[in-house]
Amino acid sequence: MPSISLNTATALTGLSKRTLWRHIHRGSLAVISEQGEETQVSLTDVLPLACVPLTAAEHALVLAADGGDPLAQTDLALLFFDAERPTEAVSWLIRAANQRYPDAMCYLGRCYLSGCGIARDNDNGALWLSHAAIKGHPLAQALTQWLQTQDALADEYAVRAAFDRIESAVLLQALYDTATT
Repeated sequence: MPSISLNTATALTGLSKRTLWRHIHRGSLAVISEQGEETQVSLTDVLPLACVPLTAAEHALVLAADGGDPLAQTDLALLFFDAERPTEAVSWLIRAANQRYPDAMCYLGRCYLSGCGIARDNDNGALWLSHAAIKGHPLAQALTQWLQTQDALADEYAVRAAFDRIESAVLLQALYDTATT
């Protein structure tokens, strides 16, 4: 039976550990194992409580994210963004960014700079973008370059609009470069 950590169950459901423990005590959430402070619960029991619908193919993504795969964590974050759950998405980005995964660092930087899912923090946003840019992430490089031309960052909506324009330009350039090589 596939299992995930209680921390991952919290991130998937948006419920507190205390609430999940209530489900465990009621019998609606099975504990698979308890190893030290890490409790493993049944993925099958958690899925009905998830705050985003997950397809069968995405169950493997959850298991990989729970196992610490930064690509899976970032992909799971994107699912939460699509479901308009930015706070939960940011928690997954933080996990992946702390493993120095460039896509996650770039997305997390954008979140900090725009206040999406997390309190707006220009310093942390610029820091995460610069980490991704140093690793060669093209979007992070473009966003970092744009940040250097700004005296002050406007409101979060203007920042998001600027980031979206830059992202579109970088993606179009990548498509053009791929088509011409």
